[in-house]
Order: sequence, then structure tokens, then C-alpha cells
Amino acid sequence: MTRILVTTDGSELGHGALAHAQALAGAAHAALTVLCVQADPAVLVGEFAYVPPVDPEAFAAQAQALRAELQTLAPGARVRVEPAAGRTLLRAILDVVHDEDAALIVMSTHGRSGLGRALLGSVAEAVAHHAPVPVMLVRAGQVPAVWGVTEPDRPAAAHTPTA
Repeated sequence: MTRILVTTDGSELGHGALAHAQALAGAAHAALTVLCVQADPAVLVGEFAYVPPVDPEAFAAQAQALRAELQTLAPGARVRVEPAAGRTLLRAILDVVHDEDAALIVMSTHGRSGLGRALLGSVAEAVAHHAPVPVMLVRAGQVPAVWGVTEPDRPAAAHTPTA
């Protein structure tokens, strides 16, 4: 069975890609894995930042709460909450892509540009560049649109096959 991996950082923005991934998984009859890589935001500078080890007890408590929240938001999905400790965020995500044999990665992006992007980097851009599978980037506030599914005030576009 095809598996879609959706990443989140546990924030509302990070959860933005969940609806898109769920719609795609439903339309494609694919399994869904939700991944949250936990890291201390105080130490994150850029997509390749090495994340130091975390306190295992503190991580376990946070992970349990986050896992329960994600299982509520994405019922039926496999939920993985992992520490980034000892890896970069990029490596942590790519490791799970391999472990889960994911065919697609769906992730939200802050849409930073200019100085913000130069200083903070973009995990989404790094994943898109290095991932062995396609990556769908979702900007904050986008409404999922999947073939055959339309927004209430927007008619479905006619699909004409090309030769």
C-alpha cells in the first residue's frame, strides 16, 4: 500500500499540511503517517542545525501529549513523535521516509523569504531538495483541493484528457 508522510512541528502552522495529506490519502487510498520531530526551538538555526540531546523524561511527556493530539487530528493515521537529538531536522525526516517507505512527503512551509530565509533557512526547502520522493509544500492558510473535491463556492473544473 502507498504511504504518505506528513510532517508537523506541533504548531498550528505545522498542522496546516494535515488536511491536505488526509485528503490525498483518502483520494489515493493510501496509508498516512504523521511525523512530529521534536526539537528545542531555542537551538534551531537553519535546516541543517544539529540538535543536541534532550532530557528523555521531558521528551516522553511532551511526546505522549502530542501523540494524543495528532491521533485526534488524524484518526487512523500512524503517528510518530521522535526526538531530533543527535541528527539534523533534515536527517530525522529523511530517516522516517526510509523507515516508512513513504511515496510522498507533505509538509507545511512558513513561506519565509529574504533575510528571514537567509538567517533561519528552510527545512521544507532542504527536504524538497534532498528527499528521494516527491514533496508537496503547503503554505499557511491553503485549503486542500483534490481532484473531484471542490470548495463549496467553486464549481469543479472539467477535466479533458489530452492525447
